[in-house]
Amino acid sequence: MSEINTIKTTSQLGLNTNRNTNAPVNSASDKTQGVAVNSSAVDTVSLTDTATQLQSLQQTLADAPVVDNDRVSALKAAIAEGSYNVDPAELANNMINFEQQLG
Repeated sequence: MSEINTIKTTSQLGLNTNRNTNAPVNSASDKTQGVAVNSSAVDTVSLTDTATQLQSLQQTLADAPVVDNDRVSALKAAIAEGSYNVDPAELANNMINFEQQLG
């Protein structure tokens, strides 16, 4: 507690606390004096053809279902009937092509 009693205030440190009351006050209006404001200006944005196409594709993909339920139903029915056949050579070629595209 003795440390608190030894703290000096600004007037005790010999600092000049007087302010010049005749100095102009900086206000927001002073800062904007040299700036012309055009209230009729309109901001415009233009997209390139590529950006427009990308935006359209993005919307199309967002609207598309994640799973093609009709295709899944058809495959389930073909498997259940025993009519679904897998061509091992075509499957192997597809797997090789997929791996080559990744690497």
